[in-house]
Amino acid sequence: MIIWVASYPKSGNTWVRAFLSTYIYSQNGEFNFEDLKKITLFPLMKHFNDIGVTPNNFVEFAKNLVLAQDKINLSNDVVFFKTHNAMCSVENYPFTNKDNTLGAIYIIRDPRDVLVSYARHDDTSLDFSLKALINTKNLATLADDKNKKLLSIIGSWSENYNSWKNFNLTKKIIIKYEDLLINPFDNFLKIIEYLNELYGLKVDKDKIKKIIEITKFSNLQDWEKKFGFIETISKKELFFREGKSGSWKSQLDKKIIDKIENLFYNEMKELNYL
Repeated sequence: MIIWVASYPKSGNTWVRAFLSTYIYSQNGEFNFEDLKKITLFPLMKHFNDIGVTPNNFVEFAKNLVLAQDKINLSNDVVFFKTHNAMCSVENYPFTNKDNTLGAIYIIRDPRDVLVSYARHDDTSLDFSLKALINTKNLATLADDKNKKLLSIIGSWSENYNSWKNFNLTKKIIIKYEDLLINPFDNFLKIIEYLNELYGLKVDKDKIKKIIEITKFSNLQDWEKKFGFIETISKKELFFREGKSGSWKSQLDKKIIDKIENLFYNEMKELNYL
């Protein structure tokens, strides 16, 4: 069964995956990018190839998402996947369903900081990235490891959040990126306790403390400088750049701030960002 590590882009998904991959898969308790790859993106072209399909259009792509997950779940193993996809349907074909989903960890981040990080990651202007942040039809073109192009239906920041919040799943957890920064132990413990409830993953508090230290941003930056990172797009910026909150205060002008706060007022109020 699948456990989703879901978020809008640039919201802390990779940090959470770094922690989880080290906690679950590392043989020596040390982080490495090979273990990180074990929590890979869904979908990749290989997932469609495994069911004998090569989607040639968007509807065909959407039509086979659940079929690809059915194939993955034949193993009866617990499998983690990263996704930025909104929990939505195309022509009544859903991204996933309860039969294929054991659980979901959704990471949410202040959209003002998301915008700053998004622009730097994609090496685009703030105005250009703002259009993506608020675009209800936002699609991302993703490349798998063989450079096969696939689409991800992201939607706007609020749509993405609400789609996962309202996903009719008995057991899911929503974690604020800012809470991970302020109190990493309690919040990563919350994630591990959630996984313990889902499938019996052992809770080891000493191990949690150790891996929080190992996967802090300065260490991930060092790893990226030494070995590179496949998810890096910008030639100017590291993928693991700052890992801070509140950068928007010095990076965004009042016009952009007002637009974000007006458009996403209800969600930002709910999440105590306002």
